[in-house]
Amino acid sequence: MTAAPHAPYPPLGAHWNGLTILARGANRVCAVDPDDAGHCLKFELPADERTRAGMRARLRRGLARLLPALGENATELRAWRRLHARTGGGIDAWLAPCTGIVSTRWGAALRCVLVRDADGAPARSLYAHLFEGSRFTASSLCAAVDAIERELLARDVPLFDLNAGNFVVTGAGMEPRLICVDAKSTLSGKEILPFSRWSRRLMHRKIRRRAERLRQRIRAALADAPPPH
Repeated sequence: MTAAPHAPYPPLGAHWNGLTILARGANRVCAVDPDDAGHCLKFELPADERTRAGMRARLRRGLARLLPALGENATELRAWRRLHARTGGGIDAWLAPCTGIVSTRWGAALRCVLVRDADGAPARSLYAHLFEGSRFTASSLCAAVDAIERELLARDVPLFDLNAGNFVVTGAGMEPRLICVDAKSTLSGKEILPFSRWSRRLMHRKIRRRAERLRQRIRAALADAPPPH
């Protein structure tokens, strides 16, 4: 397929190989599972469709091509299975379950539960709420980040990639709830030696720092937004 420029988080309804896109990142695209409305499929993009990356990321991508077990889908599935086993399912309230890697006519994909909003539509990413409009206030979204932070600290979960693209927003009324849709960072990070995953004290410090950074981004993005109707 011919590579084409793309935004990192396209609007719902964009298409890729005939599939309806939910999100698109640097290395993967997530689409509605056409055979099961309750699930989504994550595909690893071909090399020519991925965004530019630094040397370490390029090395990681190259190794994954040789060893699929190091790929993003396999890493995310391992991360979810490990967390689920360790917590006895206690993560299911804030982390979308992965059900396995499946073969499809579009290639191998990681199948995950599709999180839906209160109205039944696929839940939008926090990124979309911040930069495309949201009915939620900054304070309510920050409170939702607080809830995620408490879960991570209470369960010692080294989820450090707390960026707006890795969460979707659901919840009824004016009380949003964040669901993480990518837990790869609990196993794979940018540290050469992962001290922040080995040390509980460093882990908690890093979680608090990343959560506060996300709250600051929410406040900045919604500072000039009109009040919800």
